[in-house]
Amino acid sequence: MNWRYYENRSPKAVDDGIEAQSKRGDIGEQWWSRQFVDVVESYSKSNRITRGKRYARKGQVVDLTVDTGVVSATVQGSRPDPYEITIRGDALDEAMWDEVEQAMVDRAAYAARLLAEEMPPDIGEVFDACGVSLFPDSYRDMRTNCTCPDTANPCKHIAAVFYILAEQFDDDPFLILRWRGRAREALLANLQERRGLDSDSDSAEVVFETGDDRPLGVCMDDFWTGSDSIDEVPIRSQATGGTTAALQRLGDPPAELATVHESVAEYYTAIANE
Repeated sequence: MNWRYYENRSPKAVDDGIEAQSKRGDIGEQWWSRQFVDVVESYSKSNRITRGKRYARKGQVVDLTVDTGVVSATVQGSRPDPYEITIRGDALDEAMWDEVEQAMVDRAAYAARLLAEEMPPDIGEVFDACGVSLFPDSYRDMRTNCTCPDTANPCKHIAAVFYILAEQFDDDPFLILRWRGRAREALLANLQERRGLDSDSDSAEVVFETGDDRPLGVCMDDFWTGSDSIDEVPIRSQATGGTTAALQRLGDPPAELATVHESVAEYYTAIANE
C-alpha cells in the first residue's frame, strides 16, 4: 500500500532563520501582501497550510531571495538538509513595462510617490488599466516546487515561504515589482526619464543674490532707503477682517479712555480706506 508522504516529526531548529513577525492571526498587513496570501489560502484548505504558517513563525525559512520571475528559498524540515523551494511567476515583458511605466507617469501622484520610494496604496489600479494584474490571479498561475518528498502542492515548506514572502512584501513592496520584472533602481530611473528629469545629473543649483554685503554699521545712513525699482512694486492694503479688529480684541476701554478709543478707531478706518 502506498501512503502519501506526511512529515509528522518536529523540524530541526534553525539558527538565525527568517521568523515571521506576526505571532497569531493573519500574516500580512498591507492589502498587497494579504492578496498574495489569499491566493494560496483560497487554493488549499489542507493542514499543510496551517503547518506552513507555524514553520514561518518558528523561523524554519533559512533564506529567501526575490528575482525577476522567481522566488528562491530554503526551508529546514526534520531531515538534516534544508529543502529547496522555488515559486515562479511570469514577469512582464519590456513592452508591457513600458506601458505600465507610462501609465504611472500619466498619473502624477503615482509617479511622485514612487519616486519618493513609497508604494501608492492603489498601485494595482495602474496594472489593471493596462490589462495585467499586479499579482497572479490564482495559485495555478504560479509554478511552485519543493525538493521534499511530499507530493502535495503546496506542501508546508512552500506555504511557509509564501507567508515569509508576504511579510517581506510589507517591508519592501518594491520586491513585488522586482518579481514582476522591474527592479527598484530601473523603475525609478525610467520614471525620472519619462518625467523629463536627468537621473545622472545633479539637481540644478539654486543661486541667490547676496545683495549688499557691507557690514550693517557702515550703511546705516541709507539702510531704510529703497532702490529706484521700489516704485515698481505695487502695494495695496486690503483688510482681511474688520479694520478695528485689534481694538476689539482689547475689549471695551475704561470710561476715561473712551474718547481716545474712538479716535484711534477712526484713524484705523481712514488708513484702511486710503
